[in-house]
Amino acid sequence: MGTVAAENDFSLRPVTADDLPAVLAVYRQSEDFLALGTAAASPETVQKDLALSAEAGGIFYGIFDRDGLMRGVLDVIPAGFGGERFHAFIELLMIAQPYRGAGLGARVLAHIEQFLYRDHLARAVLAAVQTNNPAALRFWARQGYNTIGAPELQPDGTTTVMLRKTLDF
Repeated sequence: MGTVAAENDFSLRPVTADDLPAVLAVYRQSEDFLALGTAAASPETVQKDLALSAEAGGIFYGIFDRDGLMRGVLDVIPAGFGGERFHAFIELLMIAQPYRGAGLGARVLAHIEQFLYRDHLARAVLAAVQTNNPAALRFWARQGYNTIGAPELQPDGTTTVMLRKTLDF
């Protein structure tokens, strides 16, 4: 899958081996986020996340600005999440710290939702957010995602809550 055409100020493109240094730079600029869990910004963490994405049938995108600089990453399972044909899952949406607060994450999310609806027939998008990340919980709520179920302890020791948004463009 090639570049997902996007708005004027960003594009989404599946990462390649050539992008690994840029992905690592995004992770290093997101240490505050990673510190909430058990991961650290390292080449091993990047490789592990890419492998988990591929294993789950995900697409690991770089979020690039007009100049081709990576500003964040997005990992999405476009269809079939939880055995449900029309459910997509956002595994990771991480905007590097210097680029947060300007609406980039919201624009990326709105774009990928439309792409998933149109090209993958997704009718619901789910995401899991760590309960110790109130900023992320507020972000997802502002984007129309609702909590479903109770918080769950994950194998890595973090506690997450599942979020869901019905797509009906």
